[in-house]
Amino acid sequence: MGQNCRDIIGLINEQKIACASSFLVVDEVIWVLTRKVGKESSIKITKAMLSMPIKWIEIDKSIIIKMLDIYEKMKLDPRDAIHLSSMKELGLSVIVSEDNDFDKVDGIERMNALKCVEKYL
Repeated sequence: MGQNCRDIIGLINEQKIACASSFLVVDEVIWVLTRKVGKESSIKITKAMLSMPIKWIEIDKSIIIKMLDIYEKMKLDPRDAIHLSSMKELGLSVIVSEDNDFDKVDGIERMNALKCVEKYL
């Protein structure tokens, strides 16, 4: 999966695909990276990620209110409900994720990293 993710990063940087992400992803990325490569490297990598041509979605009160509605109605954990709420805020319908919980959400297409690379590379 690592090479597929690197390929996706390349596609984003070359602006061959458009990307939007909730700022919540920053927390997820830095948490995983810190355990794998240490704090100093994780900070460096996260700063580089923030400089990529990504539309960053602010997590504000309206996102959280929508998240609570999603969380109440669907079998998603709160974090996934925030991602879905963020997507809905921008009218997005495709998510690149390995999390198959998004497969049960009507109107959302989930692509895993391999499928994304196969489609766009």
